Amino acid sequence: MKKLFALFFLGAFSFFVGFLLINWIAYPVLNSYPHLASAMARFAYTKEFLIGFVTLSMWLFFVQLIYQKFTVIYTYLFYSVYLFLLFIVLFAKARNYHSYSFELFDFAVRNKRVLLEAILNVIYFIPLGILFSFKSRFWEFCVISVLFICGVETIQYVFYVGTFAVSDIMLNLIGCLIGRLLQRFFPLFWRDTEKTLERI
Repeated sequence: MKKLFALFFLGAFSFFVGFLLINWIAYPVLNSYPHLASAMARFAYTKEFLIGFVTLSMWLFFVQLIYQKFTVIYTYLFYSVYLFLLFIVLFAKARNYHSYSFELFDFAVRNKRVLLEAILNVIYFIPLGILFSFKSRFWEFCVISVLFICGVETIQYVFYVGTFAVSDIMLNLIGCLIGRLLQRFFPLFWRDTEKTLERI
């Protein structure tokens, strides 16, 4: 009975977090980019899909945590959708536009959209930090994270789909570091995934 109550409570909590993250933070920021806004408008239930994805991902994580039983199917499905959405967010926000910024704290302004986007730049890379933490030492994790993030920023600039910003690199790296801490915080949860990776 306690587990059922916990599952119900965590389901409601997951929905609340998903609704808060998408409806109040992510969607308004993404919708401020005309190219991305027009793409999202093609599907009438984009917001609902994103809320559902975040809610279901969190709830299934809690379910497996409660029952102390983890399936790698969850990891594969989650990261398949996550990486697809991350690609869209990183490379479909702008078209025929590029610039650069070497200001480390250019997001520290009194502008709600800029501050929310800074928060999202951290959140986006937390799952990636978890992924990069598997079977890697800290220095290897740092090299992988920095190279990947710098690669993303360079591609955005070279192909005219965004801005090369030092502040983005810092925020993305913070997100990766948070992901590594989470991966270390739930060692039992990720044990089966590490065993699977050893067999690949």
